This record gives sequence, C-alpha cells and structure tokens, in this order.
Amino acid sequence: MQLKLTATRRERLGKRARRVQASGKLPAVVYGHHSDTTSLLLDGHEFQRVFSRAGRSHLVDLVVDGGAPDKVLVREIQTHPRRLGPIHVDLYQVSMQEKLHADIPIHLVGESPIVKLGEADLLQAMHQLKVECLPGDIPEAFVVDVSSLTEIEAGIRVEDLRAPEGVVILAEPDELIVKTVARRELAAEEEAAEAEAAEGEEQPEAAGEAETEAEASEEA
Repeated sequence: MQLKLTATRRERLGKRARRVQASGKLPAVVYGHHSDTTSLLLDGHEFQRVFSRAGRSHLVDLVVDGGAPDKVLVREIQTHPRRLGPIHVDLYQVSMQEKLHADIPIHLVGESPIVKLGEADLLQAMHQLKVECLPGDIPEAFVVDVSSLTEIEAGIRVEDLRAPEGVVILAEPDELIVKTVARRELAAEEEAAEAEAAEGEEQPEAAGEAETEAEASEEA
C-alpha cells in the first residue's frame, strides 16, 4: 500500500491561520533525519483520506512543491476543542537505513468460546505496542487471536506474540494484552471504579462545607 501526500512550503501564518484552514488547507511541519524543520501546507481532505489508511505506523510519500518524495510518518495531530478535524500536523521524515520507534496497534480477531457462552467478557489491557525496527519493516498491526481463550482468567501476554523478522517489541514479556474475566467480576470492577470516581467528586464539596463551618465558628 503506497500512500502519497502533496504539500507546498509556507511562511509563518500568524493571524491568517484560520482563513487558511477555512480554505481547506492544513498547516503542517516536517522534521527529522538530521534536516531542518520545514513549514508546509497540506490539502486537508487529502490528509484525512491518507491518514485513515496510514495511521501513525505506515510510511507515506511526501512530495513538496513537486520535488522527489520523502518517506514520512504522521507523528502528531493537533485538534480544536470546538471544530472538527485536525488544525495542525507534525510529519517525521525517516531514513530507510536508520531504526526508529513506532507504536503499532493491536487488533483482536476470533471469538473466545467462553465469551461466546456468555460466561465471560474480554478485557483488553493493551491497545498498542511500541517496537524498534527499520522503517521498511514497520508492521501494520499485531493480530491477536482470542479463540484460544477457553477458560476464565485465561490471557495472552507479550511473550506469546511472534514479532516479524527485524522487529523488536519494546515491552516486558509478561505484560498482559488481553484476558477473559467473569462477567460478575467485570461488573464489580466497574461498580468499584464508579464508586471511587463518585467519592472523588464528593470530596471537594465536603472540604468546602468544612471550610464554611470553620469560617462560621470564627465569626461567632
């Protein structure tokens, strides 16, 4: 899967940033591989289309002002709290001969027999794994088959995965990825978490009441 982004160099936008975004353009910067940071303008619709397929772990060909393509990864996306879509993007230029770190998503496939029977639920403890590898070896995802989880409290850990050749997983082997839990236990865990959150919300009010009572006694 080869993906391409086209861009033009830009100067500092300042107050013109909102007008540029309204026109469908997306401010960005590209940096890395011992090169200076360069400010760019992308087509907003093109970026969202490419990012929906590339995510943060797939190489993209970046073509600036019609020049030769550079291999980049999407590193950061800034969003606005009230407006939809990204407002700024950071792209990282890579060297195909230098190893890098990347966060790879974990995709669960299959169906646990005990979950199918309705006696348990799946608890996914990890949703991505950090790896070290050459850019050309970055896996699209780690696919974890949960059909082997036939008992309650059965789990799959990092050590159970097989990394592709040239890829090193940067996580402890005994870290849990996914396990089955009894439904009543999961409900109890959720209730305990909700109760703890509710207690945390009540504490400020209690402190405020104590302060009010202290002030009243001082005035008296």
